[in-house]
Amino acid sequence: MKREKRTRKRTKVKTPGGKTVWHFKKRRVSHTLCGRCGAKLNRARLNPTQLRKISKVKRRPERPFPELCSKCMRKVLKSRVRV
Repeated sequence: MKREKRTRKRTKVKTPGGKTVWHFKKRRVSHTLCGRCGAKLNRARLNPTQLRKISKVKRRPERPFPELCSKCMRKVLKSRVRV
């Protein structure tokens, strides 16, 4: 029988009631990347459940095109103004 490859690490934990259960480790969240050039953005590095708990201002920058880095945002704004 072929063994499945696991995606999350797990550990055996003994509960106070005497049962042995598996605890699965949470995955580490990757950096938020710029939608145009792929550069790392200076933002909170949180998973979706943690992101919902913090205020909207802390989630992302308060400017046009928050999904882009500042350099790419400037390029997009300039190109839109020139057209």
